Formats: sequence, C-alpha cells, structure tokens
Amino acid sequence: MKKTKTAIESLIEKIQPLIDRSKISDTMLHSLVEEHLDMEKQQIIDAYAQGFIEAEQMDKGAEQYYNETYK
Repeated sequence: MKKTKTAIESLIEKIQPLIDRSKISDTMLHSLVEEHLDMEKQQIIDAYAQGFIEAEQMDKGAEQYYNETYK
C-alpha cells in the first residue's frame, strides 16, 4: 500500500533542490519544517477526533468544518 504524502511532505520534496542551492541554513530550515510537521500532526489528530463528534451530531459537513476551523 502506497503511503499518502501530506502537504508538508510534498512541499519538502519540492523545495529541497532549491535549498541545496541557496544560502538558507540547514538548521533554520530543519527547525521550521519540524515545527510545521508537528503543527500538521496536531491538526490531523484534532480533525480525526472532531470527526467522531461530528458523526454523532451530523449537523455539519466537512466543508463547513474546514471553513470554520481554517478560514
């Protein structure tokens, strides 16, 4: 089974060649990426937990949840 990439994982793959040619410190970049991976992980955990609540209430769709949470 192929692992689905998160948005941040895809971003890392795309920016890595640019990083290799730039003057951005690896340490700084690594720190930023790790911070955002942690944020993304927590968002996924929160969304999963919220899904159980929503399934019980069935009064709000995924689109509405996204708009209320992220916009």
